Amino acid sequence: MKKIYLIAFIAFGLFSCGKQTENVIELKDVVLEAEGPYFEGPNTFQSAIKTALKNNNINPEQIESVVLTSATITLPDSIEDGLIQDLSLQMVSSNSDMMKVAFVNPLPSNQKEIALTTAKEQDGLNKIFSNDDFIILLDANLKKDIEATFNFKANLTFKILTK
Repeated sequence: MKKIYLIAFIAFGLFSCGKQTENVIELKDVVLEAEGPYFEGPNTFQSAIKTALKNNNINPEQIESVVLTSATITLPDSIEDGLIQDLSLQMVSSNSDMMKVAFVNPLPSNQKEIALTTAKEQDGLNKIFSNDDFIILLDANLKKDIEATFNFKANLTFKILTK
């Protein structure tokens, strides 16, 4: 009987040591900025994100994987319908390559809140997040030149697995 308890105790200990924790980080109302005028073609808007992990009590050294699960972009009110052809969302940090994480092409008409399609391959996101400070870039492909200055807002949800 003691052997059964001992085996059960060892098995429980082995399985509990390898347990992963799933964390969800939501970055809401991230302002993506660039100064106009803007020109026909791709124009880049950006936002620096600082201490996202620290604010959520996540140790960067314990990250096993990071996945962007949803991305929504809110268009500025001053944007005329049909001005933007497509949007592409990328991320980069000082110790990683730039990575495309979401996109929409073509941009749906008559909508101010646009849900982006998340990329299937997101293997480099854990390296971007391990730096804790990173940059989010939004490329807006415009159909014509425009003199105004405007900003986009993003709501992003990430699933982070830690050990």
